[in-house]
Amino acid sequence: MYNHNFIFSIDEDRCNECDENRVKECCNKCGEGLCLSVSCCQTFPHHQNDLYIICNACITDIEQKLRPTTVDICDLQLLKNKISKRMKVNMKKLEYSVRDREKDVKQEQNQHVKQEVDKDVENEL
Repeated sequence: MYNHNFIFSIDEDRCNECDENRVKECCNKCGEGLCLSVSCCQTFPHHQNDLYIICNACITDIEQKLRPTTVDICDLQLLKNKISKRMKVNMKKLEYSVRDREKDVKQEQNQHVKQEVDKDVENEL
């Protein structure tokens, strides 16, 4: 049986960051081989008990794209109030829609009972 591990040379099996340890995983952003050493990459928990691995080169690229921001406490409080108001309005809408559905179901049940009573009365006559 053909084994693809024989194709790679020893140089290709080394970590892209430290160039000392053997490759265990690949970077999820660029695909380079990594040894999973703390000095070579960062790992994060990912969905389905998987690890998301990012090499130091990709971390540097990402950090350069990030811009520092300052948060004004007043603006933050206004945003919190706005979110709170929206939540209250949405909850009221949800409550009203549930009440309307309950009313509709009761009306349908009452109509159904009324129709059955009317049928019973007609049958007695």
